[in-house]
Amino acid sequence: MVERPVESWSAEELKEFGMLMRPSEGFLFLVTYGRSGSTLAQNLLNAIPGYCIRGENANAVYQICRMIDNFDREPNVQMRRDQLAGRGNLVPEIGQPTDPWYGLELVDIDRMGLRFMNIFCREILNIPPRTRVAGFKEIRYLTDLNFVPAQLDIMTRYFPKARFLFLTRNNEEVADSAWWRNHDKEKLVPQLAKADRVFADYAAGKPNCFMMDYTSFLGGPERLVPLFDWLGEKMDRAVVRAVLGRKLYHAKHLGAPRKPADAAKP
Repeated sequence: MVERPVESWSAEELKEFGMLMRPSEGFLFLVTYGRSGSTLAQNLLNAIPGYCIRGENANAVYQICRMIDNFDREPNVQMRRDQLAGRGNLVPEIGQPTDPWYGLELVDIDRMGLRFMNIFCREILNIPPRTRVAGFKEIRYLTDLNFVPAQLDIMTRYFPKARFLFLTRNNEEVADSAWWRNHDKEKLVPQLAKADRVFADYAAGKPNCFMMDYTSFLGGPERLVPLFDWLGEKMDRAVVRAVLGRKLYHAKHLGAPRKPADAAKP
């Protein structure tokens, strides 16, 4: 864990990790899977003044979180860190070239994590000045659902005031979309259902998490009032109507969705 809250950082640290501090009201991440309405949600959030919610980034943060998690869980790291801090039994080889893990005792996991996340914000998110809330949407959580809770915990650890918006959709509708046409539906639907459970379990009881279903987009601005209340933002209904009414064409090249089994019969 990061031992000191961001509010207690020195001026030097604030300068070094300045991109993490750029969004004055913290970070917002959209956690979901493909064809759940994530691009529509992204557009909706970016219509709020001061928001910069980027699109997908090939799951870059997952790779950073995996590395941090590996260091957190590696006993050889903890043993060497304990000895450096004056804890544990003295092992003469630690800190010497004869140690198979030579140099690992010098690794500051939290500083490393902050630096990588700061670089991510600078080089990938490219957060503009005067941004109130920054973040991104990602749909690749299905690739490692078991790691989702740990990943979101690590993101909370390094991104100030991190919040998570989970977006779900009827699993059958998702599976029948063109985007998933090359996937085995019998395997995909249970995987989507598991994702919904993982998201709901993580969000339960956490004020920095919000669950929203795709059907919320279908009822006009009034159905989105709970989302805006959670965000602490005043809704401009005219802007919301315009976003909801805008056609999206990013998936048109995929062709027709998979036909249901009965519709495929001659």
